Amino acid sequence: MAEYLKVPVSLSLSGSLVILVLLLCGPLLRGRVSRRWQYYVWLVAIFRLLLPLSPQASPIGALFREPEAPPAVQAAGPYAVETVPARAETAPKPLPPAQPSVPPPDRASAGISPAEALALAWLGGALVLMVWRVSAYLHFLRCLRAGRREVSAPALLDLLARTGEELKVRRPVELWENPLAASPMLLGLVRPRIVLPSAAVSETDFRCTALHELTHYRRRDLLYKWLVQLTVCLHWWNPLVWVMAREIDRACELACDEAVLRRLKPEERLSYGDALLRALESGGGYRAAQGSVSLGESAELLKERLSAIMNFKKPSKWTALLSLVLAAALTTGAAAAGAYTGPAKRGASPVKGTALPPLSAQASSSENLRLRSALLAERSYEEGDVAAFSIAVPFLSQEEQTAFLERAYEDGSSAFFSVLVNLLDWDEATLDAWIARAAKENAALCSILLKALDRDEELEALEKELEAKQAEEYKAAGITKEGRVYYYQGHMVRIFLDSRPDASFVTLDMNPQGLLDLKVERGADGKIRSVREMTKAEVEELFGDWDDLEEGGMDVTIPVEQTRMQGGSWIYLGEYILSQGDRIHYDVTAETGGRMKIGFCGMEQSPEDVTYYSVSNKRTNGELRCAADFVFDGEAVKPGSYRLFLHAPEGDLGNLKGSISLTLKQGNPPDLAANPDARAMTAEELPAAARKAMDQCAVRTWYVIHSEGRQYLYCNGFPWRYAWSPAWEDGSWLVKVRKLKKLDSGYVLLSFPDNAPLRVTLEGELVPLTDIQT
Repeated sequence: MAEYLKVPVSLSLSGSLVILVLLLCGPLLRGRVSRRWQYYVWLVAIFRLLLPLSPQASPIGALFREPEAPPAVQAAGPYAVETVPARAETAPKPLPPAQPSVPPPDRASAGISPAEALALAWLGGALVLMVWRVSAYLHFLRCLRAGRREVSAPALLDLLARTGEELKVRRPVELWENPLAASPMLLGLVRPRIVLPSAAVSETDFRCTALHELTHYRRRDLLYKWLVQLTVCLHWWNPLVWVMAREIDRACELACDEAVLRRLKPEERLSYGDALLRALESGGGYRAAQGSVSLGESAELLKERLSAIMNFKKPSKWTALLSLVLAAALTTGAAAAGAYTGPAKRGASPVKGTALPPLSAQASSSENLRLRSALLAERSYEEGDVAAFSIAVPFLSQEEQTAFLERAYEDGSSAFFSVLVNLLDWDEATLDAWIARAAKENAALCSILLKALDRDEELEALEKELEAKQAEEYKAAGITKEGRVYYYQGHMVRIFLDSRPDASFVTLDMNPQGLLDLKVERGADGKIRSVREMTKAEVEELFGDWDDLEEGGMDVTIPVEQTRMQGGSWIYLGEYILSQGDRIHYDVTAETGGRMKIGFCGMEQSPEDVTYYSVSNKRTNGELRCAADFVFDGEAVKPGSYRLFLHAPEGDLGNLKGSISLTLKQGNPPDLAANPDARAMTAEELPAAARKAMDQCAVRTWYVIHSEGRQYLYCNGFPWRYAWSPAWEDGSWLVKVRKLKKLDSGYVLLSFPDNAPLRVTLEGELVPLTDIQT
């Protein structure tokens, strides 16, 4: 067999042995080890199928390696001559007559050999299958995009954001709706999107869906699935590889269910099972493509998943120990099975510029592998090649791995330290000792230890401690932080960059309203060495031409100072023309109240139906604050005129303070009063004289009641939920009222200072007013 066919065939044979072992052991291990272990253990088979790494002597490698000639026999053309050491007294024998030479065959006239034909068939099949898989996935994405609608329901988006925070998902996740999707599914590695067949779902079902899909994203299951697809394409002729891909798909969903169930309370697990059933019933015809993950699958798999949900139990420590032992045994067996890696070469070195010691007859093949791996690990560590290091270090002894761990710890190399932490097999006492040591000396490496061990509570506490220490460190350097905004010596910072010597970031934050671009530089010990203003070249290198705004751009600041905002009410804070590149900054707090919402809505849309660039926050740690930064992209949301609103969705809000800042390229901002002191109120809050005057008012007529230095806009029999905006125009109050949702009954009651006349528009039309003096 040709050399270039031996490697893939040997890898496929070696990987097939691992697959067979897993398939045979699967029924025996079901219920004894976690679903997570059953899912990730297939990586051993995948790496055995993909990586041509092998000990010098291995069973699979020996099947494909040509037997070496004995040292006493040397080839001399088509004939072999046996050489026998001559004694001193013995005369040498005459050489045999020269044999006629045989000319080599003419390869041009021989055509393609069978081995070359097989190699071309293998490569052609792999290429065709990979192109087909990728094009099918891209076509699937195009079909979903064509019929999708971005979900803008505030309740679902807020629940999605809170679920992402619970799972520590750092990237923003988009939410789409497409009736043709067969079930909820997750798309995108870099730009995650959850696709729903219908957005008309209950909050319970949506939370289960979001937990499931975001768990897939957090565990990088999409990347895992594409690795499986690569393996299938390279070994397309091996039926066991196709069986492996099917088993991994099944194990993926079961492992994800197990992870979700660990987070749910016992009484919530039945709701999760119901959500699975409804997901299978409600979808359309677009089944999930290869490279995506969905909530609903086949009925057979659904039955198994529901059974697993009903019988779910958290794994014990003995289960974890058994999983560790089995994984180690399987990995060792896969490595020992080996593969063909080419003919043996004496004196060859895998490390550039480093001569390997000669192979001795006494040295075992495993020792030779260890020596070569040690050289490769040393070189890759010096060159900063983490990928090569991670390949070599598993073949080192426990002592050598521990020595590299100490070295990475002393050097503060988090990447190499992370590789070693995930590799070493430690007992509980050793782990606790390392965590205690790192907690005192290097908090960043301590966080790697905690993350690798899934100690989420300790990791969260450490992150809070690090934030507090970082705040003290910044304060000593003249840097303070209020909310999400950084200040340096009293000046608001626009770009805040805290960088390490290796060019990685400790902190990178942007505030479009800031004036100063600040760079913090640290030394090799991690301590702050200098704080300076960034040069224009440094800013452009990171962000391009940040200051490239169109002519006519302007900054608008809308102050928010309300003593009280009635629960359920909406206040419009003006109409603005938003263009691509415009910047939006919210920073508003409320002393009392449970939840606050800020955002934009269309001129012809109700903010109850569709909102854009909105933030809805609840009170957390005693603080209710809406603070966020956006850049208007002009693609997902079309440029045009939009209304800015403030909403109290859950009860009254008290003592609202802060501002909303806009950087606009077009339009003239409304002339808003610096402190309008205008608010919605209830009839019970009116002074007694004003309440008595209300008895004189007719239904569906607009009145202005003057009492005790204030004027009250009142209309009884107004059966609409409404939004309103106060503005100062030509020396008078202009109040714009817009209908939102039809109600059975209702009224309008707004309070203003009695310092100027009132004008009122309803849906853009002036409303006649009747004055009442008390």
